[in-house]
Amino acid sequence: MIIPSSNLMISQLRFEKYKHLEPHFQLICLEPDQLIFGPNEAIHFVFFPVSAIIAMQIDISDGTSAEIVLIGKEGMVGSGVMGGNQNFSRAKVKFAGIAYKLPLEIFQSELAQDREFLKIWMATTRQMILQIAMPTVCSSKHSNEQQIIRWIMNTLDKTQGQVLQITHQELADILGISRESVTLTAGKLSHEGLIEISRGKLTVLDRPQLEARTCDCYRVMHPALKH
Repeated sequence: MIIPSSNLMISQLRFEKYKHLEPHFQLICLEPDQLIFGPNEAIHFVFFPVSAIIAMQIDISDGTSAEIVLIGKEGMVGSGVMGGNQNFSRAKVKFAGIAYKLPLEIFQSELAQDREFLKIWMATTRQMILQIAMPTVCSSKHSNEQQIIRWIMNTLDKTQGQVLQITHQELADILGISRESVTLTAGKLSHEGLIEISRGKLTVLDRPQLEARTCDCYRVMHPALKH
């Protein structure tokens, strides 16, 4: 059953706090490429993904946008509004799914009044900052295969299920590597029975074995895993 506490940040709330906020959550269905809000736009809700994944993007002067982080069931979208209601980045749906939204004024009021809620939000924000920084380290220290596996595992952790809708070219663009490298690695992992690729869909068949192949960057973000 999909409920607000299916989001891992919300699941950490005390029962009393959760029941207090529950009537204010609104269930929404998000479609691929749906714009949640644009840069410098006043926003009125914060979003807690459950099965959807939302990309935070920065606009570039050439008219394109660059992804800085993907946010799924582990976090929230709208952290940049603290101290106001104007966000600095673009939020766009990367993978379709379910999310809950909460009025911004209620979210800000609860943060101001509840120290425990504030600590949960701060821990979630720290983890998001780590996600933003980690690809730079990974690209300089690890092979293309390790970077691809890290991305797959991190992205699966943000949603429910084992399927990601993504093409070789999209994955190459995200990681800043060649499409040929993605195709070669995907073919190898598919041949080994770890994943299945078909028409822009990537399905993980053996998650434990794939996790065993991840690099240290993934384990740094998941300290409970054995090194």
